[in-house]
Amino acid sequence: AMENVEETRSAAVCMGSVSHPVHRIVQLGFMEKADELGYEGHILGLSEGSVQELYDCWLAGAQEHDIAGAVCWVGDDSAYEFLKELHGMGVKTVVPRFPHPYEETKGFIDANIYANKDAMVERAAEFICQTLQKNHIDSGEIGVCVNMHDYSDGVFRKYILYHYPEYKVINSQIVGAEKMDAQKKVTDYIRNNPEMKAILGMTSNYSQIISAAKKETGRNDIIVVGYDVWSSLEFISNGSVDACISNPGYEEGYVGMEILDNLLGGRL
Repeated sequence: AMENVEETRSAAVCMGSVSHPVHRIVQLGFMEKADELGYEGHILGLSEGSVQELYDCWLAGAQEHDIAGAVCWVGDDSAYEFLKELHGMGVKTVVPRFPHPYEETKGFIDANIYANKDAMVERAAEFICQTLQKNHIDSGEIGVCVNMHDYSDGVFRKYILYHYPEYKVINSQIVGAEKMDAQKKVTDYIRNNPEMKAILGMTSNYSQIISAAKKETGRNDIIVVGYDVWSSLEFISNGSVDACISNPGYEEGYVGMEILDNLLGGRL
C-alpha cells in the first residue's frame, strides 16, 4: 500500500535586490527557520529590474512552488495589488521591517512586524549622553540629521530633555537622498553650530556623509551615532563614527517565518 506521506509545505521570502548584503541576511534568517520547521524555503526576487518585473517574478514563483505562506519585503503601497492577489490565492502574508497602516492593509497582510524605532532612538540618546559624560563634557549642543517625514528626532529631544537637561538638542537638519547636497548641508550644520558636541544621523548611509563633514570642518571630536550598520562598519572601525543603530535583519526573516508557521497552524 502507498504510504500517506504528508507533503512538505513550502514558503517563500519575496524581495528585490536579492543579492544586497542586508537582504541576504534577512534571507538567511528566513531559510534557517524554514529549515528548522521542516518547510521547503524559497527566495523569490530579482537582483535588478522594474517593479512590475519583480511582482511578476514573485507571483510566478509563488504559483510554481505552491507556497503556503510568504514573508514579503514591501516598503510602501505599490505592492498592495500583488499582496491582495497572493492573499486571494490563500497564501498567508507577513510583512517585516516596514510599518503599514492596519485599517488599510488588514485584509491582505496577516502580520506586520517591525522594530520599535522609538526604543532605538532612546538607546542612541542614552549612548550619546553617557559618552559625553565619560569624556568629561558636561554641557553643549547635540545635533540631529533626519529625513523628511521622520519624526524620531522628537523622541530623541524629549529623552534628553528629561534625562540629560544639561545638553541642548538644537534644531534638526533635514537631509535628502542626494549625497553631495546632503554633505553640504551637514557640513554647514556643523560649521554653524560650533557648540555641537555630538550628532545623531537618523538616515540610512549617513555615516559616510557625517564622517566627511567632520573631516571637512576639522571637528574630529564630535561624537557620532549613525543608522543602518552595514554601510557604517568601516566608519566605526576607523573611529569617525562611535556607534550605529540598525534594524535586526536576521530576526526579521527568522521571526517572519516563525509567524507564518503559527498562522498556518491556526495558532495566530
